[in-house]
Amino acid sequence: MKKIFLFILTILLISSPGRARDFMVEFVEENYKEITKAYSNDPLIYHSIQVDSQAGPKLLILTGDNLEYRKWLRHYIAANKKFITRVPDNENDRFISSKAYEIDVINIHPVNGKKWTSDIPISEGVATSDVTAIEGNNHILVIDSNEKRSQLISTVISNMGYTAIVSQNSAQALNSFRVQPEKFKMVIVNHEIPKMKTENFVDHILKIDPKIPILVETGYKNQTIKNKFLTKFSGAGSVVLKPVVLKDLQNTITKLVKEKV
Repeated sequence: MKKIFLFILTILLISSPGRARDFMVEFVEENYKEITKAYSNDPLIYHSIQVDSQAGPKLLILTGDNLEYRKWLRHYIAANKKFITRVPDNENDRFISSKAYEIDVINIHPVNGKKWTSDIPISEGVATSDVTAIEGNNHILVIDSNEKRSQLISTVISNMGYTAIVSQNSAQALNSFRVQPEKFKMVIVNHEIPKMKTENFVDHILKIDPKIPILVETGYKNQTIKNKFLTKFSGAGSVVLKPVVLKDLQNTITKLVKEKV
């Protein structure tokens, strides 16, 4: 009797017009590329997400022009591997049989079923609207509470043709990286930053992009600090621990960025 009831319920759901089905999927990998449209200031975005589902592996090709929703989604999948895709009822068969499926970004939802709204914060009190969108993909993120030192580092970076994004706010810097990691060539962070332990900051960065080069500035003759980070990140090949010596910084940046490429 139970099987008959479920069968009838399934038929009713399938035959009901205007319905949509929710598919639970699990994040595997994200691909994001943003370029400037010809003769326009609007970005041209190529955004897809590789997922696992009950119907097998899928490539979700994200469409739609809601940039704020994309920012939220990129944050969400960095912290939550499972989410819901809402597929129109008449598209169910195509979704199940397709390896690649186009879907409007606003049809992806958190697992609790609630839709995103612009007043949901990204994390640690920094709202999406507080994250400044940056153009191009030739940036180096610098997190340092010492203004003079960060200015000197920024000058070296600028002379190399890169753009330094300098921040003393570790939470805001992390969120800027989280919603647009493809914009950055590498990260330079001091061993001591406000509001967050540097090792936690580096952990978060590596979860978003395990291959991003990270230079942790340990200070001069500070072997204790260096040993601490060596123990923590011994398995992370992209993390380099050394004092930031300005005369050597250009060579260090060139080497690390080249290794990533």
